[in-house]
Amino acid sequence: MSIVCEKLPQSDLVLKSGYKGVEDFVLVKRTERPKDIPLAEKWCMAPCYMPSLYEEIAQRIENFQVRPDDVWVVTFAKCGTTWTQEMVWQLCMDLDYETPKTVILQDRFPFLEFASVLPKALNLRDEIAKLESMPSPRMIKTHLPAHLLPKQIWSVKPKIIYVARNAKDTAVSFYHHYRNLHRFPGTFDDFMEAFLHDHVIFAPYHSHIVDFWRMRNEENILFLTFEDMKKDHPTVIEKTAEFLGKSLTEDQILELADHLSFSKFSKNPSVNMEKLFQNFETVFGEKQPDKDYNFVRKGAVAGFREEMTPELIEAFNKWTESEVKKWTCDEELRKIFMLSAK
Repeated sequence: MSIVCEKLPQSDLVLKSGYKGVEDFVLVKRTERPKDIPLAEKWCMAPCYMPSLYEEIAQRIENFQVRPDDVWVVTFAKCGTTWTQEMVWQLCMDLDYETPKTVILQDRFPFLEFASVLPKALNLRDEIAKLESMPSPRMIKTHLPAHLLPKQIWSVKPKIIYVARNAKDTAVSFYHHYRNLHRFPGTFDDFMEAFLHDHVIFAPYHSHIVDFWRMRNEENILFLTFEDMKKDHPTVIEKTAEFLGKSLTEDQILELADHLSFSKFSKNPSVNMEKLFQNFETVFGEKQPDKDYNFVRKGAVAGFREEMTPELIEAFNKWTESEVKKWTCDEELRKIFMLSAK
């Protein structure tokens, strides 16, 4: 199962998607659908848009040794990943509220492909090596689509928690992330154009979610949505705990929900990537564009209405309808994409 990284020429869209220290991009794809993985029949296999840095770690990720007691959180970027990570870590560690006071989330829950999305000048830690040396049970974050995850994940079958979020909120949140963490120099409209044409890292958005929606009934996969977490977090916590083989009392569930409440979570230094922002400022001598930006930003549902014009909303809706038809999505998944009432 060979992985190919196809270098993209410098088109207008590729230029618009570039950010500080990252200008070259590749489409990452498999040369064929894996015949030894039955679940692969459910995958869209859409080539993934990544910085060319990904070429350096592609084979290491493909051959990464997966353990049965691993717990993976998989999402498209800005779909509630950090929020879910902290929930999962707390559940796996039987509600340890002391350790996060001194150990940041990234040390507790490493990001598999981290080295491929930020410039080398930042001298980032080798997250793959970190994970290889970590004792079990490990908790692992990734934004990679199903077909680019380590091959062993489909035979070893560790617990996988997948989180989806509606397209428009995801795009707006990703713009602010690009602007402040990646120092994206373009405009809001530039980024939205790139998003609509699958020219942002980890794109395409729709097929990423479709793959896990199709696999959601597998025993080792739990499919959640950001919107359900916002609507009734205690119920989602209980559901996730059961999936992980944990039993919580009602008081413990409410205690964890309070720990994860946005008013507290957004101010939690353990999850806000403060060291990374400081490192970026030191290396490049640039302060983040929005001084009040936090890695955990608003955590809102339908916040896109504050920033998108009616015309842009319509463009996103038409794009989603086209993708729904392309991938033969059912109505329930369409509602997740569109933020339609359930």
